[in-house]
Amino acid sequence: MAVAFNVSAPIAMFRRPYTTTSSVSFPIPPPTAIAGLLGAIIGLPNGSDEKAFYAKYWDEMKGTKIALSVINPISWFLTSINFWNLKEPQKSPHIRVKHQFVRQPKYRIYVHGGVEEKLRQHLENGTFIYTPFLGTAYAIAEIEYLGQFPLQAVEENEISLASVLPLLDNQTVKIDIFASKGIFRDTLPFSLSSERSLIKTINTIYTSSAKEKIHLTSWEGLDVTAYKDEYIAWFPAW
Repeated sequence: MAVAFNVSAPIAMFRRPYTTTSSVSFPIPPPTAIAGLLGAIIGLPNGSDEKAFYAKYWDEMKGTKIALSVINPISWFLTSINFWNLKEPQKSPHIRVKHQFVRQPKYRIYVHGGVEEKLRQHLENGTFIYTPFLGTAYAIAEIEYLGQFPLQAVEENEISLASVLPLLDNQTVKIDIFASKGIFRDTLPFSLSSERSLIKTINTIYTSSAKEKIHLTSWEGLDVTAYKDEYIAWFPAW
């Protein structure tokens, strides 16, 4: 079995690591952000009482697989945020920093194995230990539990994928570009160590909304499951 839930918010911001003063966002939550969201719902301790940079909840994520679908069309919102200037307050008490946000985001997250059972209990009861948010603390998220579903094998040679497509070395995936219309490619952070250092990144392909699908004419080596009347692809287990 696996669980599925929708997560949405007025805004989201998953900062790309190469940006500093001006914050630029990934359009979709990276697996690392999803791990943090799951840890917040379940209430996994991160060890920050020992050292501020610890992320010990990653030790609990082992064996967990996720899949991700984009529900609302991806659109952007650009603005500046007024921060206190703590470095040089004598020059100016405030500093305005440009931010790029995802506007009205909505995603569907699927979880199997690992923390699945703990997550299911909290989703069913609506008992979130820590406040869930999408990337930043002021992007507070709404959670809609969709229930459990069985892992159904897929035998079709050609499928239309409703989720983000993870690209791995052991796959032979062929995409019908014309049938898929608009698709995008991005490299996302996949996993962190318990000291919050990057362990692995992963290449992904996705569409801009749930209305568009990724049409695959070959998908050897891809971990695919049927969810209701759609097909989703799983990221590797952490």
